[in-house]
Amino acid sequence: MSIKIENLSYVYLKKTPNEVKALDNVSLEIPEKKITAIVGHTGSGKSTLIQTLNGLLTPDSGEVTIGEFKVTSKARKNKRIKELRKYVSIVFQFPEYQLFEETVEKDVAFGLKNYGYKQEEAIEKAHEALKKVGLDESFYKRSPFELSGGEKRRVAIAGIIAIDPEVLVLDEPTAGLDPVGSKIILDLIVELNKNGKTIILVTHDMDIVMKYADHVVVINDSKIAFDGVPADLFDGDVSNYSIEIPKLFTFSKMLKEKGLDIDLKTIRNIDDLFVQLKERHK
Repeated sequence: MSIKIENLSYVYLKKTPNEVKALDNVSLEIPEKKITAIVGHTGSGKSTLIQTLNGLLTPDSGEVTIGEFKVTSKARKNKRIKELRKYVSIVFQFPEYQLFEETVEKDVAFGLKNYGYKQEEAIEKAHEALKKVGLDESFYKRSPFELSGGEKRRVAIAGIIAIDPEVLVLDEPTAGLDPVGSKIILDLIVELNKNGKTIILVTHDMDIVMKYADHVVVINDSKIAFDGVPADLFDGDVSNYSIEIPKLFTFSKMLKEKGLDIDLKTIRNIDDLFVQLKERHK
């Protein structure tokens, strides 16, 4: 099911001299079982938006509809908010800072126990989740504080996917990771999407948007500035959005402008460009 956001507004420090409107009458639909990227400059409203998706923040006006769930200004009085947070789970930027248990398996099992799973079942599901993020049994009894940054990030994500949400929201999932660690996380995201999960990525990395996103939303000064496919965003005027167009897209567009038959919407990586050049320009 898609996520429908209607006329959503949120104000920080309301009725004070420091009042800030983070979201201003935002309306948006996020497609089901796709990868949606949310981009925009720091302070544009991205993090506020994702926190309304499972009721961590409740809007001042408007609503979010996710299947049978609704988030409105009265959401905190909704007895089903815990159920919604199992359905829509958020992995915040640098989630490894939230690790606290003495072993990796206990940390991943913590959320499951909060949802009523017994110890044995929670540990079993924790092991399954850890395997999905590429951490084998040699990690189960280790302290999470002994791990590398990338390994900690995978443990934190395992703690979320262990509860099996239908919608997974990740805020800058590759921030601070080296290329190897980033690829592991992104490959996992793709695999989860292939298995039917709706993925929402908040990112500043336009190469990630080009390579992985089916849908992209630009938030600029608390409003929706763009809503569509990545190629249309990169092919337009992004000068007001603090967005750097991927070099591969710029190169592909240059080839097209030189007269080559290039379909910009189907190019995600260099292999896609190579296939087009090989097939259409023999």
